[in-house]
Amino acid sequence: MARSLEFDRTKALEAAMKLFWSRGYTATSLPDLLATMGIARSSFYASFGTKRSLFIECLELFGDRTLAIVDKNAKTQSAMALPRAFFETTVLGVSPRKAKQGCMMVNTILELADVDPELNELATQKLNAIEDVFVHAFKVARQSDQLGTAHTPEELASMVMTINLGLRVQSRKNHSREALKSIINTSLSMLDLAA
Repeated sequence: MARSLEFDRTKALEAAMKLFWSRGYTATSLPDLLATMGIARSSFYASFGTKRSLFIECLELFGDRTLAIVDKNAKTQSAMALPRAFFETTVLGVSPRKAKQGCMMVNTILELADVDPELNELATQKLNAIEDVFVHAFKVARQSDQLGTAHTPEELASMVMTINLGLRVQSRKNHSREALKSIINTSLSMLDLAA
């Protein structure tokens, strides 16, 4: 008869995600993961398989949570206000420690783009899903004449995500909250999304 797992898998996964988010994939060792997750090596292998498979699960979790944030904002904000709401929630509305960690998906692309194409592709897919929410919101706004910009919905969404990438890198450089807020305001104004 198989023994039941002696740890809370959800809490262990959450702890691993936070460690990968702060250190990256390469710099996170298996002993560090075991200590952070509070599990034995045998439990790790039985529940998660490998470090890489755990990282994939953590990246999925992080991406899904971020997508849920933009989905929630899309239901309560106008398309014009959606980018600001997203940045206020994910960049300005988090602790300085979390802000300095950037975004796990962006970090993964920066770290692994030329090292692990599959992990790079997963992070890219997660970011693309977020961009798709912006595209949809901008298309709906364009159809109802609420979008007074010369850019297509796809161009606007792409630019919002480019701003997102830049903000995540800038936040890792220890920019102040005020500096990040200024970047957001200037960038959105340039796109006529300053609502």
